Amino acid sequence: MPSPTTTSSSTFGQAALITALKGQTLRIPSLQALFHTWPSPSLNAHYQELVPLASAAILGIAAAAPRLNIERRLRDDIALLTCLLFPTARRDQIEALVLYMVWLVCWDDTVDTNEGDLAADFPGAEEWRGKTLEIARTALQLPEGVGGGGGAQHGAAVDAINAVLVNFGQRYNHYGTAHERSPLEQRQRLYDEISIFIRACATEQRLRLDNALPSFEEYMALREGTVAGGTLCALVPFAMGRHVPPELLDSPQFGVLRKQANVLFGLLNDLISLKKELSMDCVINAVCTLLRPETPLDEVMAQIYQKLQDAVRLFNEAAGELIDQFMNNDRLYDLSKDLVDGYRSVVTGTLEFM
Repeated sequence: MPSPTTTSSSTFGQAALITALKGQTLRIPSLQALFHTWPSPSLNAHYQELVPLASAAILGIAAAAPRLNIERRLRDDIALLTCLLFPTARRDQIEALVLYMVWLVCWDDTVDTNEGDLAADFPGAEEWRGKTLEIARTALQLPEGVGGGGGAQHGAAVDAINAVLVNFGQRYNHYGTAHERSPLEQRQRLYDEISIFIRACATEQRLRLDNALPSFEEYMALREGTVAGGTLCALVPFAMGRHVPPELLDSPQFGVLRKQANVLFGLLNDLISLKKELSMDCVINAVCTLLRPETPLDEVMAQIYQKLQDAVRLFNEAAGELIDQFMNNDRLYDLSKDLVDGYRSVVTGTLEFM
């Protein structure tokens, strides 16, 4: 794995960064103002009914993973988060999506925080990551091939966290009163995004264990995977309950939408989570990659806010180009508008939850 580029922030050192940042105030301007032209966040009508489902899934994991901070996970209200991300999903879809979000949060914690069983065990984490990808391929009923072995099909034990992913897959593959099957292309796209997320988590864990700091550009390339926004975008068609032609999702404009949504996910999350990460002596964060000994924290905040504004602008430009292509095709025009708004809801729902 290539070593991160040496930058002023990396030579500054993680310990020095933590010391420099602790006690300072990060003044965050109104983030909601960035999205004033986007649909306002709304809550899925099934929220109250889904709280027990999320709680049961978390308790099932906790029974087999005693180090999991069960009180914090229950307090997080993953059902609320899911219902903000996917406000229009029908009951069958939103139940599956709650399970996916429980899996995502708990899986990430296993290698990403001090409470995780594998946080300091890179070889063990690598083995688990490979196993997870096998389980994901099987859970999504994909043919064996590059990126998945099929070990889970042949009796390999499924751990408590990945059992939630299997449960999600059962609901995701067949949903609705007619048990409609999710298209193979849609399932493959989700698997590919999960793979990007898992491989990026490996790089992030290696950086953390090596006390290494990437440059801002390297960090944002990595963050595109670790924030898992690509998986959320890949779930939007499922949440809509509509088939989206692959040629629409493969268009250059949708590539821009996905990328800018990930930029927004990553930067918004980093601003809100900086204090928590510093308390855990972790500085792999956008703020830290921009910080220099001579740079005031307010200046770093101004840089990040500008990057957020740029991401919103690029997203809106790509959305307009995409929708305008289908002015003479009512079906694709409406579908592209709904997809764009679905991506927007995932972003604004994340911010609302924070």
